Amino acid sequence: MKAAAFYEYGPAGAMRYTDLPDPDVGPADVLIRVQVCGVNHSDLDSRAGTSRWPFALPMVLGAEFTGTVVEAGREAQHIRAGDLVTALQQYNCGRCPQCAMWRPDLCEAFEVFGTTRWGGYGELVCAPARVVVPLDPRDDPVAVAAGQCVVSTAWHMVNRLALARPGDLILVPSASGGVAGALVQCAKLAGATVIATAGSAAKAEQVSVLGADRVVVRGCRDLAAALMDVTDGRRFDAVLDTVGGELFEAHLSVLREDGTLVTCGAHAGEVVPLDLIPLFRNGWRIVGFRLAPPGDLAASLDLRRGTVKVPIAATFPVSDAAAAHRFLERRQHVGKVLLVAG
Repeated sequence: MKAAAFYEYGPAGAMRYTDLPDPDVGPADVLIRVQVCGVNHSDLDSRAGTSRWPFALPMVLGAEFTGTVVEAGREAQHIRAGDLVTALQQYNCGRCPQCAMWRPDLCEAFEVFGTTRWGGYGELVCAPARVVVPLDPRDDPVAVAAGQCVVSTAWHMVNRLALARPGDLILVPSASGGVAGALVQCAKLAGATVIATAGSAAKAEQVSVLGADRVVVRGCRDLAAALMDVTDGRRFDAVLDTVGGELFEAHLSVLREDGTLVTCGAHAGEVVPLDLIPLFRNGWRIVGFRLAPPGDLAASLDLRRGTVKVPIAATFPVSDAAAAHRFLERRQHVGKVLLVAG
């Protein structure tokens, strides 16, 4: 098969569209011809060698994809050739002690497409039949591929970690990103008032379309003061942060006492300033997102079928995955970047 892969860590040019062996298909596996695959910022970190995941090279990235089944093993009971499908982007073994204790997220043999095994940046991808999700022929393959990572992450952060309730005031920084845009929508579904930030007026306008009640454009002015002006001095019940970086402390500072900051990313900087005194005096909680369990991944599919919209920023042929990575690195987009079969 043809696939976009990297054989060594490096810049976007390390991605090579090359010939690789077709995946082996076991009796309980399904072979899928990929139509659409999502590109995530974590892919850039993986390729650059900054993700801190150990990779067996070459690696084919791509955690979320849709496609058509071309071969199903004899034990793939509910899957047939020709079916339009997607797959859970991560899954557990179901046999280890952690799985037996109903903690699949702590599985000793956890698998993630595009990280622990080859993903959807190629013509073909193999998946265990038990994690393959048949789609309705009327489902939009683009919408399904665009949203699993961002919508499941957002749903879990809002409802499981921030425990958002009707009437809460929630801050979503840098809301033009894929996960952050979904956070805006999931927080609104929970009944919260959502204040977002964006880096430009153009991005702010698009974030408003997603449902944010107010959008603050970051600038030279003190960000914390600007946020307090917008809320008439009311502090936030929760901050849902996807970027980290130098503004982390400003985002933390606008929390109410006993408020919660949930973080899932560090694209603006992995090491952040933090004053411990206000942290413990205010009883603030900083919660890290680990992963969305299978139930939240399944819930995200229903949300992607119309409730939560994931804007499409750009599409690239899988043969030009390097260009997709460069585009994402410029951080000028709003929404999701996708690879499509050529």
